[in-house]
Amino acid sequence: MVSQRRTLTRAGLSLSIQVSGPLDPASVPVVLVHGMGGDRTTWRPLASKLRKAGRTVVSFDMRGHGRTGPAESYLLDDFRDDLSAVVDDLGAERVDLVGHSLGAHTALRFAISAPQRARRIVLEEVPPIPRDAADLAEEVTPSATLVERIRGIGSLVANPGPFLRFDRALGDPVMSAFAIAEPAWWCSLQQVTAPTLVVSGGRRSFLPPRHLRDLAYALPSGDFLTIEAGHSVHRDRRDEFTEVVLAHLS
Repeated sequence: MVSQRRTLTRAGLSLSIQVSGPLDPASVPVVLVHGMGGDRTTWRPLASKLRKAGRTVVSFDMRGHGRTGPAESYLLDDFRDDLSAVVDDLGAERVDLVGHSLGAHTALRFAISAPQRARRIVLEEVPPIPRDAADLAEEVTPSATLVERIRGIGSLVANPGPFLRFDRALGDPVMSAFAIAEPAWWCSLQQVTAPTLVVSGGRRSFLPPRHLRDLAYALPSGDFLTIEAGHSVHRDRRDEFTEVVLAHLS
């Protein structure tokens, strides 16, 4: 077994990475990508279950989060390129990806740009790019509603680190990126060849489930599942989410 924290320097940014689990060069690592306002510690329960299932687990703090710290740029492709650098650093030909919210969108962008490197994918509450004016009118962005914030107070008290280290400056550029319609982005989903499970938090989430369903079925090997939990399914329905992830990645 290995448990290693290391730093990867990319474009002047020091990405904080945690690698844990069995040392098996033949196995496919699982890379966990957290959402906006979180950090890699939000995946601890899932990471533990994956290790017990014999998987090598990789988690990292995205730019503007956790021990990685602030960055000068917060374009959506910056997050994707950081993930790509983490995968390159592993030396693995392919990885499994599990992402939440902004992290799920980041994982999807990676799979679009390097489809041969993603074996299987789980996208929890992934915010899609708007298709048209109707999507823009709904103002769907990877933030959180007041109810979601209240629901997360318990997590904040138990683990205040992610909130305290979060760079508030990334909010505006990220939100702005989801305020522009890009029909071509939806066409690019055809490039994702990995079996991909899109998990919706249902009616309690600020992301309309129908948009996530549309995204799932726009993928060549996409599937869709609803777990009524709101935006943070892995936090609020932990056991059910973990079971779904283990089944999809097995």
